[in-house]
Amino acid sequence: MECASMKLKSLISLLIVLLTLQSQPSTSQSIVTSLPGYPGPLPFKLETGYVGIGEKEEAQLFYYFVESERNPDEDPLIFYLTGGPGCSAVITFFYQIGIVLKF
Repeated sequence: MECASMKLKSLISLLIVLLTLQSQPSTSQSIVTSLPGYPGPLPFKLETGYVGIGEKEEAQLFYYFVESERNPDEDPLIFYLTGGPGCSAVITFFYQIGIVLKF
């Protein structure tokens, strides 16, 4: 029963974030064209920024957006939320979602 409750809370949280993203544009964004240690320009579109949360945008959520390399207009959009500040979210992004470098 507790597992179902956690899933419901996670789903509600995701819906709140999605609605917030729909209703408010990002307050700060930048297109990343290169990364330290990677030779040359990135082979994919990478955008980072902050999305304001709340009526007065008193809280900010940081995001990474990596555009699909196949068909961005038809491929699904995936929201992957992690907890914790700093490195914990970056490690999750690289190891659980995918690798940055192409071989």
